[in-house]
Amino acid sequence: APTAHTGSKPPKFFGNFPYPYMNGMLHLGHAFSLSKLEFASAYHRLKGDEVLFPFAFHCTGMPIKASADKIKNEMAKFGNPPVFPVVDEAAEAAAAAAKAAEAAETAKNADPTKFAAKKSKAVAKAGTAAYQWQIMKSSGVPEGDIPPFADPYHWLDYFPPLAKRDVTAMGCQVDWRRSFITTDHNPFYDAFVRWQFNTLKSIGKIIKAKRMAVYSPLDGQPCADHDRATGEGVGPQEYVLVKMRVYDEW
Repeated sequence: APTAHTGSKPPKFFGNFPYPYMNGMLHLGHAFSLSKLEFASAYHRLKGDEVLFPFAFHCTGMPIKASADKIKNEMAKFGNPPVFPVVDEAAEAAAAAAKAAEAAETAKNADPTKFAAKKSKAVAKAGTAAYQWQIMKSSGVPEGDIPPFADPYHWLDYFPPLAKRDVTAMGCQVDWRRSFITTDHNPFYDAFVRWQFNTLKSIGKIIKAKRMAVYSPLDGQPCADHDRATGEGVGPQEYVLVKMRVYDEW
């Protein structure tokens, strides 16, 4: 039975989960992390505490836009539905073996006390699929439903309801009244973020400055680590150039 609290109001418990990125279905890692918050929320609810357990969907950044562009380009190049070139399985197996050998050699010199992901988030979700169209099919998206994903905003309408379905099926007692998605697709969230930055700038807490960044000429903007299909961990390189004058021999 819930614990009887003295006083007018019971204690409050607020549990928050970093909202997952909506470029695909939720996976086992989400379930593992969510289970901790669900158990904690249920414990406080059984104690009679007031519990707030919200949930939201992260759609900001380049991965969704990059994936949408891949769908668009694949349809333009290979048709709709696309007919992809036949893969040389022997050559692919040899390349995979070479990559595995290289990874094993690198692991010998790695610090065993530190963990480093071997794949970017985009690549990790791709599995063995070579094309974005194949990734969508392997995620359970019917082939006839894939073409609209060439529009990045379609991802924001498609995956959040499926994530809500899965979180509910897991038994999580989420307060869905406080659910939202990010980006300007949600004008309320967009206005809130703009207000935050404008307010902090007006009181001198943030400034606009310059820094070195990896830039994507294709998308016309900086491309952060998790936004890349390959090259995670790569950063701008700084060099020192020494110019020396060479004289003719006497």
